[in-house]
Amino acid sequence: MNHVTEIATAGAEAAGIPEPLVIGRTPRLRSEPGALPEVQEHVPDTELDGAALPGLVVRAASVRGDAHRYYGTPRQDAMALWHDGNGRLLACVADGLGSKPRSHLGAATACAVAPGNLPDFLAHGEPQTAARCFIENIADDLRARAGDEAEVTPDDLSTTFLTAIVEELTDRPGHRAVIIRVGDCAAWLLHKGRWFPCFGGDGPGTGEEITTPVTRALPRDVEHVDVATADLYPGDMLLLCTDGLARPLQVAEVGARLAAWWSRPEPPSLPEFFWQLSFRARTYDDDRTAVCLWRVAG
Repeated sequence: MNHVTEIATAGAEAAGIPEPLVIGRTPRLRSEPGALPEVQEHVPDTELDGAALPGLVVRAASVRGDAHRYYGTPRQDAMALWHDGNGRLLACVADGLGSKPRSHLGAATACAVAPGNLPDFLAHGEPQTAARCFIENIADDLRARAGDEAEVTPDDLSTTFLTAIVEELTDRPGHRAVIIRVGDCAAWLLHKGRWFPCFGGDGPGTGEEITTPVTRALPRDVEHVDVATADLYPGDMLLLCTDGLARPLQVAEVGARLAAWWSRPEPPSLPEFFWQLSFRARTYDDDRTAVCLWRVAG
């Protein structure tokens, strides 16, 4: 290697990873962490996780929104991945209500206790009954957590919640996900470059916002449980996300960009997935959490 080549290579390495992609108008806030949040239950600015399982590749990230970074408030989103060692994957996302200063604790708790409540779900044959029992158990755990904390009420821990229990199909090559939610988290199937909502009426790329008069949340709204199923075949991807991604995904340009990234033959690496999820879009500065499950051949 000659001296000129060495300088060029060093310059390329110094450039580092590019800034997150701006889609549409440039946001007003900078995309970098500010002051550490002044809370007892500190959560990191960002979480990143992933897995390679038989027939599945998983990427997951939870990123603090630019507004929370600017004001020095904690990331209120949470996520979790858990494999039972018997071909069953549990993936969760949760979003603590912005009006509740301890809701980040509720979101983290809901995701943390979900695996321990899975046996009760599996013990019930009918999906709606099983899902209701599963959600009631998580709500009970949230109330118990509030009781363990000084001057904390169950309402202080209010959080939306979505989970998918994913198993391999026995009669054909694919996986089936049973998806359960309370609140405005969202789930979509990406099939041949197109988005299909797992829950009706909230498909991406419509150019319309998700609007609900009241945000359902645990532990109070155990009677408002949505249940859906999705089958994943080779080439498909299941997306679970909080509304920090669900809302910008309604913008056609954002939906198309993510579909193009996540329809490639190979799922992204962990650093690439984090960079993709960190895209910037004006007015969309909330926490952003996504779990993506690709059904791959083999």
